[in-house]
Amino acid sequence: MCVRLGYSLKRLRKYFPDVHRKFEDPSRPIRIPWLPIREIELWLEKSSLEFFLRRLAERYHVPTLAERGFGSLSMFRKAIERAKRRGVRKVLLISDHDPSGLKIDEVTKREMPIEVERIALTMDQIRKYRLPSIRVKRKDSRAKKYIGKFGDNAWEVEALPPRTLLHIVEHELRKNIPREFLEELRLTEEVFKITKPLEKRLVERLREEAIKLKQEGISDEEILRRLKRKYGIG
Repeated sequence: MCVRLGYSLKRLRKYFPDVHRKFEDPSRPIRIPWLPIREIELWLEKSSLEFFLRRLAERYHVPTLAERGFGSLSMFRKAIERAKRRGVRKVLLISDHDPSGLKIDEVTKREMPIEVERIALTMDQIRKYRLPSIRVKRKDSRAKKYIGKFGDNAWEVEALPPRTLLHIVEHELRKNIPREFLEELRLTEEVFKITKPLEKRLVERLREEAIKLKQEGISDEEILRRLKRKYGIG
């Protein structure tokens, strides 16, 4: 009964936007770094993977999202709207090589109207790094189909050594980020380091001048107008 009700509610939310707007999923936020790249996002099956890989993704200015298992309808709706608005063309996906992990891959590809590329965990990576396996949970409703194709063994992303996982993800990020964007980021970061000390001093000076004008009884609007005119701010 609960399964049927959940399925019916999902279909109602899909086809009736007014119904969908009454639901909100705050548990799967997109993490958008400073000056984000628009073309790609990094999606992960688990929050623990996002926590581990977020610093690397931020270094390349790539947004990250933890699906926390099977993504919710709200999460996919927001992702589709974001893709249209920001021009996202591709999702790089990381999930376990087990019945649920491969199903997450399938569902994500079905729900998203853009390219979804699974960058880990793959059978090639499992063989290359000779990763330790775990037994498939036969109670999983997806186990029969998985076992028929891959046998009784399954593999978790965490079986990869941390440095190896970082290397794989960094390689895929660099492969999917336009070279001109990386060059622009490098220049922006260099300029930021140069100007940061000056920015701090300018902010202090603006506040000092604003305090003096405020003490003279000048209105907030006039203070703002004078400072804009003095520093050539439009």
